[in-house]
Amino acid sequence: MATSIIRFGSLTARLHYGDPQRGEDVARIFGTSLKPPTVELLARVEADIALSEAPRGQWSARPLVPEDGMILRHAHHRPEIHTEAISAVLDRAADPVRADIALLTPHPPHFELCVHLAVVFHKLLFLLDRVVLHAAAIRLAGRMSMFLGDRGAGKSTIALQLARAGGTVLGEDHLILKRAAPGFLVSGCDERSRLDAKTERHFFDRPLPAEPADFAGRLKKEMPAQELFRSQPYTDERADLLFFARPGTSFGITPLPRRTALLKLMEAAGKLQRFVDPTDRGRFLGMLGDFVPTITPYDLVLSDDLRELGRLVRFLQEGVPVAGS
Repeated sequence: MATSIIRFGSLTARLHYGDPQRGEDVARIFGTSLKPPTVELLARVEADIALSEAPRGQWSARPLVPEDGMILRHAHHRPEIHTEAISAVLDRAADPVRADIALLTPHPPHFELCVHLAVVFHKLLFLLDRVVLHAAAIRLAGRMSMFLGDRGAGKSTIALQLARAGGTVLGEDHLILKRAAPGFLVSGCDERSRLDAKTERHFFDRPLPAEPADFAGRLKKEMPAQELFRSQPYTDERADLLFFARPGTSFGITPLPRRTALLKLMEAAGKLQRFVDPTDRGRFLGMLGDFVPTITPYDLVLSDDLRELGRLVRFLQEGVPVAGS
């Protein structure tokens, strides 16, 4: 059994696994990497996660999971998660907390198994008061701005533009939102940046030293983030502004009512969750409902002309009022 360190934002965990492919699968899902267990990283560990393989018949108490479904057994200290391919138990009373994840053999095809891994890990993180967001976060002009959007929304391009203006990038694609009394903190998972050809041509005088690769149907170059801008993943910060980014024909920034922002956030974050019952969904809605009043929300439309991003920089540098001030 191999052991590596994996970081889900600011959450540092020991990941134990027998098959190296499984460890890489988990890291790829969250846009992070596996690291050797150094003394410095081991001192930060807050969770132990063990991936193992088990014959389906070994789980005598395993519930019958409906096709393409999930069962969540609510228990304060030892909740259980079951999908068709995986059974997991989270021991919240352990120090550090421990998750035992059994990949039931025979496995489904690799892509399907990765889907099950994503579902289970997102639920485990949620049970630890964390929600994964497809978003970028950049600290600029004394404020932390989050940019939530689907693939192709321009998160990586925004991160690069704001970094060029003096910003520090926590993450450009994967963020962890964490409930932390008395409020919420966000941290990034990304150590690498992915740029399409248009973004590369706009920001760089010469081609970057990387070969384009297919990422979800789009050709991009992947580079270590710290080689492109000031990068600070795994660090908790309080968010001030939340932008819902999307491509359009003309650049625009519009304030959003918090009720609208909550609905948009629930839709976006809910895509990464699978809900099983009213208790599960209620906790999720409650967490996001508590988060939205702590930020100032905006709708952000990006044009095809990347020079328009300078307007976003000016908007942030001129001093947008922060929620509660």
